[in-house]
Amino acid sequence: MASTRPRRSAGRPRAGGARRRLAPGDRRRDLLRAAARLLTEHGVDSVQIGEVATASGVSRQLVYRFFPSRRALIKAVLEDFADALTREFGRHALDRLPANLEEATRVFVEAACDTIQAQGAGPWHLLDSKGPDPEVGELGRAIMARLIAPWHARISRVTGVGEREAAIVARMLVAAGRAVLDQWCAGQISRADAVSYATRGMTALLEMSGNGHVSLAQSKTLR
Repeated sequence: MASTRPRRSAGRPRAGGARRRLAPGDRRRDLLRAAARLLTEHGVDSVQIGEVATASGVSRQLVYRFFPSRRALIKAVLEDFADALTREFGRHALDRLPANLEEATRVFVEAACDTIQAQGAGPWHLLDSKGPDPEVGELGRAIMARLIAPWHARISRVTGVGEREAAIVARMLVAAGRAVLDQWCAGQISRADAVSYATRGMTALLEMSGNGHVSLAQSKTLR
């Protein structure tokens, strides 16, 4: 069966019709969806207060009520994506509790795929960004670090390593996922291949680490 990848629209979203009356929470979510769509389809430079207002069919003043600056808007988009990814990771982990770090990698990639399909690939690319905008890159890296911080204690219990080493293993897990997810987003590999390659990549990283404690992850549980 063909894999479903994140869709890319050919054109910029357009405002249409009269502004809908929404509750504040719903309006904020609507603005975040518009900003994430612009980010995915046209890049970070398109995420401007005026562009989001036009895409949502509202005034600039209304966008400013929720996001007092462009930085605040981009930060909210990334945090919203990270929160959604955390929820998906938890949902997948409940469906299939990881027994080791390789399985945790599989769960992470599956959760990331679902989140990217729902919210677009733009926010994912900005997390841990090393692009030309240092301010945006700093935001993305900070949110990514906060996203994986809760994993450190669990990895430490599984592997028997200290906090510093556990943080490194957590970054390895994300790196294994990122390498294949970027190819999946570009349509170069299927979702099934992305999951398979990431899992195999994590296994290879653990074997190459030379750390006996980390290698025990294959036989210890994450519970």
